[in-house]
Amino acid sequence: MTAVELGGLTRDAVSLSDEECPGISVHPGRALLNRERLIWQAQPRGPYRVVEHTCCCQAVFYELICVGGIYQVHKVIQSDPPRHGYVGGWRSREARQWWLRILLGSAR
Repeated sequence: MTAVELGGLTRDAVSLSDEECPGISVHPGRALLNRERLIWQAQPRGPYRVVEHTCCCQAVFYELICVGGIYQVHKVIQSDPPRHGYVGGWRSREARQWWLRILLGSAR
């Protein structure tokens, strides 16, 4: 097990072999039973840039994206074809709070 730091918080993460995981991005924690369920939309608000992302070695990964100063979270389910979901419409501070909740498993 290795410790991963998220905005001053630490959690344990399962180590994967180098072949399976590039090890350059955080892995989101497991979804908690009492998590807040987010309502995912099929499309982003517009063209976006990726601000942060989780590791793509897992079946589902997340990106914090910015669309003209408004932030959303992009969920990618790596299937064939990939499925995408978008949630949010937040300013920076609120977006960071939701991003951390997603990483810690208290929102999905």
